[in-house]
Amino acid sequence: MTREPGAPILARQMNNAMSSQANEDHGQRLRAGRLALGVGIAVFAGKLLAYAVTGSNAIFADAMESTVNVVAAGMLLFALILAAKPPDRDHPYGHGRVEFLSAALEGTAITVAALLIMASSVRDLLAGPKVQNLDLGLGLTIAFTLVNFLLGRHLVRVGERTRSMALVADGRHILTDVWTSGGVVAGLGVVRLTGWVWADPLVAIVLAINVVREGWVLLRGAVGGLMDQVDEETLDDVVRVLDAERGDALIDAHGLRSWRSGSRRHVDVHVAVPRYFDVERVHRIHDRIEAALFVGESQPGDVVVHFDPCDDSLCRHCRVGDCPIRKARFEEAFVFDRERLTREDVASHGGADRDSTTRSEAAR
Repeated sequence: MTREPGAPILARQMNNAMSSQANEDHGQRLRAGRLALGVGIAVFAGKLLAYAVTGSNAIFADAMESTVNVVAAGMLLFALILAAKPPDRDHPYGHGRVEFLSAALEGTAITVAALLIMASSVRDLLAGPKVQNLDLGLGLTIAFTLVNFLLGRHLVRVGERTRSMALVADGRHILTDVWTSGGVVAGLGVVRLTGWVWADPLVAIVLAINVVREGWVLLRGAVGGLMDQVDEETLDDVVRVLDAERGDALIDAHGLRSWRSGSRRHVDVHVAVPRYFDVERVHRIHDRIEAALFVGESQPGDVVVHFDPCDDSLCRHCRVGDCPIRKARFEEAFVFDRERLTREDVASHGGADRDSTTRSEAAR
């Protein structure tokens, strides 16, 4: 196997670049979080004013969801600040999971807001709805709907670019608020044109059902993150990298796992290499894999590679040309695909893991 003395240098250069990019991304996330809190407070105050002048139950429902926006923005800022803390002795995998917790709380809060909306709307249906000053109420609602649309789009874009689950969740929640506000405008428009005041609470109930759906989507995604659900996109990327970087030395691989903790990515894999390789050699392989996995990544992460010694049954799949212990001629290499790399067939490597398992963390 050809040695690659430049791999550790490449890894250090990559770590420095990633650290700089991570700081920049964190700054973008914090600015977006502060913007969400400031705009959320302003929009909530404006919707309360619209409700006060109209008495519209649909506008009240819209305002109630905006209270959730304010609370969620506060939790978002807390989560972003905590998630940016580097790993420590008590949290060796970092603090990124707090973003999933923030998203879970937000999903729960959205569902509670929807139930309050439904309760208020049913009460109005029973008592008889009353609305007034519709022109002013419509004008205020349309203005704040536009503000929320721009804010939601911005938060989702920043969250996707910086891989922040909490920002994406908050942005999608605010965009849900836009749909709610749009329904309010439509309902009030019907009331203004037809005088049919029952449209106001009925529209509010329909919107509440949509809010429950959005809350469930956020909650399901957050719970998956908290439980280390497989990141499908990341897993496919890792498979492609391992296939491209296998060279002649990586005979087989299994036990591949990849997941995210907030914006931090973790990769764990077992690879089979010739059993006569020394520690220095397997470390160089590890450095090469690590460098390839994090090319283009702006966030830090962990790579754990377990090196398994080959046995004679793997000789016909080994492409090392100058192997001094070969017992059979090479026939064909294993195909490195997702099915093979994620299997847990540890027995196929003929023995326990070598003690030279290496662990590295990129840009701690």
